[in-house]
Amino acid sequence: MNRKYTACLYAGVLFTAVICVTVISHLLEKSRLLEAENTTDNKISVAGQEILLWTKNDQYYAFLPSACKEAGLEPEISENIDPDSVTWLYSEHIPAVFIETESGTSDLINTDKNVKEPGTITVLEPDGSISLEHSLEYMKGRGNTSYTEFDKKPYQIKLTKSAPFLGMESGKKWVFVSNSADSTLIRNALSRSLGKHLGLAQSEEGTFVDLYVNKEYLGNYYVVEKIEVQENRLPISDLEKATEYENDTEDLSSYETAWTDTTKARQIPNDPDDITGGYLIERDFDNRFLKEVEINESYFITEAKECFIVRDPEYTSEAQIAYIDSYVQSVENAILSAEGIDSATGKSYQDLIDVDSFVRKYLLEEITANYDGGVASSYFYKDSDTIDSRLYAGPVWDYDVSWGNSPAYLGQISTSPERLSRLASHSDSSVWFQSLYNKPEFYQQIISCYRDEISSYLSLLADEILPMLDEITAASAAMDQVRWEEQYVENGYSGDRSKQIAFLADYITGRKAFLDQVWIEQIPVHTITLLIEGVVYDTLYVLDNDTLPELPQVSTEYANVTAWVSAEDGMQPDSNTPITRDMTFQAVLQ
Repeated sequence: MNRKYTACLYAGVLFTAVICVTVISHLLEKSRLLEAENTTDNKISVAGQEILLWTKNDQYYAFLPSACKEAGLEPEISENIDPDSVTWLYSEHIPAVFIETESGTSDLINTDKNVKEPGTITVLEPDGSISLEHSLEYMKGRGNTSYTEFDKKPYQIKLTKSAPFLGMESGKKWVFVSNSADSTLIRNALSRSLGKHLGLAQSEEGTFVDLYVNKEYLGNYYVVEKIEVQENRLPISDLEKATEYENDTEDLSSYETAWTDTTKARQIPNDPDDITGGYLIERDFDNRFLKEVEINESYFITEAKECFIVRDPEYTSEAQIAYIDSYVQSVENAILSAEGIDSATGKSYQDLIDVDSFVRKYLLEEITANYDGGVASSYFYKDSDTIDSRLYAGPVWDYDVSWGNSPAYLGQISTSPERLSRLASHSDSSVWFQSLYNKPEFYQQIISCYRDEISSYLSLLADEILPMLDEITAASAAMDQVRWEEQYVENGYSGDRSKQIAFLADYITGRKAFLDQVWIEQIPVHTITLLIEGVVYDTLYVLDNDTLPELPQVSTEYANVTAWVSAEDGMQPDSNTPITRDMTFQAVLQ
């Protein structure tokens, strides 16, 4: 290669490099200026709290807390912002919560729910007053599907010291429920209202807030107590504290893990004299449970493959896990036996569980048509035998996919209020409640409780409580829908919230009408199972001697359902024939 050519080549490479460096430097400077513009200039201030303007399609949006409208607080605007270039949205009726984390960004807690960040929290009430200024031990992401499937994340906070919060009793840990799967944002509040009416543990109603994290508006959230063993939350014996005391440590996680094929605990050397309680356990479905065996610190699996995570004590000793495993196994044996007796101990399920709490928890799940009822977020607790030796159902949790809600990401689930699943229709349903439903004495308590305490309350729920919740949240919900418009669209929701509220009111009314016939008039119900290629597509429920409803027309990217035929004889159903028994139909595909 001659020197002239080589020199030209080097010169070309050098020129290209200079150009690249210049372009990169220009882009970095532009990025820096944009970042500075977003973090310094494009923000406003309300009551000393900075709020970033949100940008979409070259349009600025200002999401303002209720105090601006109700207390007349004027936002302070940077000189470079033209007020006419901003769409001003105002919340009403609810507090605003401002959180600043140590990093100044939500990226870490939105990426990994195990990341915890310290920070500060301020609550601005609608009347313009500050009801709380506090330091945070941490803020973190939480949840399962609600965390992984949605951009709008749920969170948990822990205050550095116990304090009253948003009108609720003192505590350290609080959960910000995102309600991302619920376009109305109020199904959790409706369900907790019914749970509170039924007297179930930790069913106290929460508080709606507008949440701002690191100056960014994150939407409407429903704040509730964390489910935990505490005197003013779940007031049962604190076995974890007793175990820490016996071992002179506050860090039980330092002990080695003790595994068996069906349990996980810790090799904790010293147990309290009484290890019969208290325990807080959560039933989870096996697929998710198996993925998180490393994360969950203590668990056990029953002979019926019911998977339970021990939430408190978080770190159980080998003796403790053996005790609660054995007790719950006895409960399961009794529930699943035809006689209701555990043959190993001779004890009846009525002696082993608090039947009333199980009845009420079943009714809450069934009436709300909770998709996860008896599947996940299903809690139970047991106190020390010196106080109460029975297993209780509760506390209550997670009702965003309920009351006919069928978000697109779940695929096909029925939106009909005429349902009686007995908590057995989900592919991962627990076997406990469906077995209890078939026990005559348990069934009679279901009927009595529904008739005497619930039927009339459903009218109150539809006519008074729902409109009240709608009014309280309407302005904040409008801001939430602008902020998370793409998420609403992805879940198949239109922009008209009033239609969703109307659907919800009609659903509650229809639910009451159907269940009145089932449990007050005691008309038998028949199950109609629809299969597509051997897999359950949907389940319909028909009152005795009613005719078959119109079966759904289904089109997928792979095939169309041209007809439904009986699984028994291959014949198409006669829509005029009264239904007197359970039936199964298979799809004919084209």
